[in-house]
Amino acid sequence: MRMTRIVALIPLLFPPLAAASPIFIDGGTYDVSSPTNGTYNVQSGTLNILPGADVLYVSASGNGVSITMSGGQVETGISVDQGSNLSISGGQSRGYDNSTFGGNAVFVSSSAQITGGTFIGGNSSGQAGSGVVGSAGTAFTAGTVDGKPFLSTLNISGGTFIGGTGPGGYHGGSTGYSLLSMGNTTVTGGNFLSPVAINTAYGGETDFIGTHLTYQNGILSGLLQNGDPIHVQIYPDFTAATVNASGTEVSFLSSSSTTPLPSPIPEPTSALIFGLLTTLVLARRRSHRSR
Repeated sequence: MRMTRIVALIPLLFPPLAAASPIFIDGGTYDVSSPTNGTYNVQSGTLNILPGADVLYVSASGNGVSITMSGGQVETGISVDQGSNLSISGGQSRGYDNSTFGGNAVFVSSSAQITGGTFIGGNSSGQAGSGVVGSAGTAFTAGTVDGKPFLSTLNISGGTFIGGTGPGGYHGGSTGYSLLSMGNTTVTGGNFLSPVAINTAYGGETDFIGTHLTYQNGILSGLLQNGDPIHVQIYPDFTAATVNASGTEVSFLSSSSTTPLPSPIPEPTSALIFGLLTTLVLARRRSHRSR
């Protein structure tokens, strides 16, 4: 099992809760098109989340593993690890609510393509969750001490992204982020209804492509390539912004030529091993039903 160095201590923050057995997918193609109240871990093969689905939590890890989502709901987030791929064209994913860290609706440490859907970070009085996180860091394989640096690859051409209610945490701001980009991210569309945080300490690059794009006083404005308007606060870390002369691209790149160190404050979702996440999503479902 892989996890990043910057998040290894996070499981200690959450109390143990009653857990349901996860559903492991090991090969082939598995379709979900109805409410199952399940947590899914894809170890090989493909999971398709279809209209009508309502599941608790989804994760994937391994070369060639994939998750596709064209509709339905994921109650407490989606996470894809190194080697796996995520493709979302519709539906809704939401991060769990927690007093210390709100969950992220989507957490990517591999690759993902988002063309539609709604993504809402979890609420928290400590650090609110993000709509989508493209991560970076150092990955370790169980039983080893030498980690391998990685950068996520995230392409966004549509969708609606909203941070959770509560503080933005280490990267700044008083709300959760619609997008937190630490890897390589390209944005050509989408509606970003909360601030965007960008951290290029690991060498990633975040590009916004469109027309009439400007970046002034921390605000990115203009039209994205698919015609969606954008007017969003950017919180940059280790980052320098460049706007090309034609206003068709704004790039955020590393502002330092030195080897970066890990961010001192972790992003919570990547640290949560599957069994722990199962307990949290059950708690989220109980809260959802009581409303």
